[in-house]
Amino acid sequence: MAEIEILHYHPGTSPLHRLDPRLKTLLMLLYITAVLTGSLLSWAVTSILLLIGSRAAGLHPLAFRRELKVFGFLGGVIFISRLLAAISAAAPEAVSSEAAALAAGAAVWKFLLIVWLGILFTAVMNPVEFHSVVHWILRPVPGVPAGRLAAQTSFTLVLLPRLLDAVHEIREARRARGIEGRKNPLYRLRTLVYPLFEKLLTDMEEFSLALEARCYDENVVRFRFRLDRADLLWGWLFVIPAVTMLFLAYFF
Repeated sequence: MAEIEILHYHPGTSPLHRLDPRLKTLLMLLYITAVLTGSLLSWAVTSILLLIGSRAAGLHPLAFRRELKVFGFLGGVIFISRLLAAISAAAPEAVSSEAAALAAGAAVWKFLLIVWLGILFTAVMNPVEFHSVVHWILRPVPGVPAGRLAAQTSFTLVLLPRLLDAVHEIREARRARGIEGRKNPLYRLRTLVYPLFEKLLTDMEEFSLALEARCYDENVVRFRFRLDRADLLWGWLFVIPAVTMLFLAYFF
């Protein structure tokens, strides 16, 4: 079992796992758009629906608390930078510190919502299903290598967690050897980058050999879509709020 849980696919039988992958992809795009273009109401509704979806998929934020520290740090950087930018961009009497803090907090909220949308999507989307979705979307477009692009995007879902796993393994190995406590940043960077590149190149070589041994064909779709009543029920349950938020954002 991988020690880094974030951005991994977690097999399951929840309604979100069984949902048609085309609907899962559509929902992710709709909610990212709603978060980026919406208001406080959109973010609150998205947060509630994310909690419902995460609970339905069997995901608990506390299970990722170690990995989420990185995103928490990035959220702090975003808050400070947006706060300073809001204060310095306007005259001192034109903006209050409270308004600048609220604007910076809203930026952090949007960032964390998009992060959790990505975590939930990768947790319930099998890379084989994602390959089929991208191939299904791009196949009607003339001149576009649908199979190649679908393979590249689905491989990203596979290789990105392996990258995180490799970083975690190297850090654990350095901690066991007493290197993690070294104060020299250049030495710590060198002891991380070199083994990381070596492991990634080895993993990619093994991955390519495994694909070649199995006669992998990027144009072969290995998942057959099926849209049943449960897909329509769960789809409408999550699509209607997203479409409503987008409608309110664009027309009001």
